[in-house]
Amino acid sequence: MNCQCGIATRIFTAFTLTNAGRCFYKCSKPNGYNCDYWKWVDDPLHSRVTNLIHNFKKENNNLHREKKALETRFTDLEKYLASDIEENNEHQDEISVSKSEEVVVDNEEVVVDKSLIDNNDGIKKSKKKACKMWIVIAMSWCCIATFITF
Repeated sequence: MNCQCGIATRIFTAFTLTNAGRCFYKCSKPNGYNCDYWKWVDDPLHSRVTNLIHNFKKENNNLHREKKALETRFTDLEKYLASDIEENNEHQDEISVSKSEEVVVDNEEVVVDKSLIDNNDGIKKSKKKACKMWIVIAMSWCCIATFITF
């Protein structure tokens, strides 16, 4: 079908409340340059059908907006987590650098890692605790054995 300009028309679908789902011919030139020609392709639909189509279209548009908002939020969260992880890694690097200390012995450069010293102290303390517990257990057994024999 041709419009008043003499060019082929395009078929569009209306999504207004009163004509949702109805197709129409329209001049294919852009707005402002077209001849304002349009004509319905089909007969009017039942009002219940047009209401359903209109509501589905509205719901579909809302879901697209919500999807876009969630994608944006997801991207923002990814950026935030990436920067947080990077910050924690930098903080870990600062901690490991501050725990190591340079010491010069006989004009040779030696790096002493304080964290290893701290770990050794922790191990020594744990061993001392375990020994004390075994002594308490042994003394308890001796007391029990003595009490049973009398």
